[in-house]
Amino acid sequence: MRPIKILALGCLLLLMFAGCYRIPAPPGNLGQDWGEQKTFDYHGVKINYYEAGQGRPILLLHGFGACAYTWRFIGPPLADQHRVFTIDLKGYGLSDKPDDGKYAVSDQADMVAEFIRTQDLHDLVLMGHSMGGGVALMTYLKVREENPGRINRLVLIDSAGYPQKMPWFIRLPRIPVVNAIGARVLSPRFLAALVLRKCYYNKDKITDEMIDTYAYYGNLPGAREAVMETAKQIVPENIEAVTDRYKTVSVPVLIIWGAEDQVVPLKVGRNFKRDIPDSELAIIPRCGHIPPEEEAGETNRLIITFLKQ
Repeated sequence: MRPIKILALGCLLLLMFAGCYRIPAPPGNLGQDWGEQKTFDYHGVKINYYEAGQGRPILLLHGFGACAYTWRFIGPPLADQHRVFTIDLKGYGLSDKPDDGKYAVSDQADMVAEFIRTQDLHDLVLMGHSMGGGVALMTYLKVREENPGRINRLVLIDSAGYPQKMPWFIRLPRIPVVNAIGARVLSPRFLAALVLRKCYYNKDKITDEMIDTYAYYGNLPGAREAVMETAKQIVPENIEAVTDRYKTVSVPVLIIWGAEDQVVPLKVGRNFKRDIPDSELAIIPRCGHIPPEEEAGETNRLIITFLKQ
């Protein structure tokens, strides 16, 4: 879509839904009742994370506009046998949202790599959804250079990682005038619901609790600015060089994909399967962009089977 058409669409949305709105109330449980809430200091930036369980470590990375809440159905079963970490990436969830412009995938990967070093994690399973998958891959490539034994498996779920047409909720925040006006007149709850409907295949599975929770996190001070900066920087400038390195991944990789994903299409998953040597692709039918929520049972089954191999 040409920039003028995107601008027109953005203005139309603003006109349709302009007006006063109430600030979303905090959800009943901001944290995770199955994990202990902790803070990691990353060069003065407080990163919120949760830890639960004992055993082989697993680190879960959420996607664009989300937070650790995404993993609420995946974390508890894994924590029965593993030491599970769920991080709010910089600028998301309850983590700090500094106005420093450092929200590229590589910036997030630097933070995650430092977290892995600080926790002294080894034999780690690194798992990422959507943008978090791109962060997981880049983190692996960074960490491998200094200590190949730290990360020995990857799980990519509907992961970003190749050039593609971006969904509207990533294109629109790149337009300053639309983003500025939208921040004033669009309800956070309306936006959360609209994005979830784009991400889900089965719309009936979208609950009020989900909408309210994502709306709350998305309306915290600095959250909109963090999303805007992330949208601007979400495609690495050296994307071709990055994708070339996928062929050098030397650990087992499980690729999980929703067959009906309209955000990151299935062909991207097939590209990962083609380029990553020791990889397997599992496709979940009648599922959209967020299998950890929409089809949590099947997603858990695939992950646990992979970890037992």
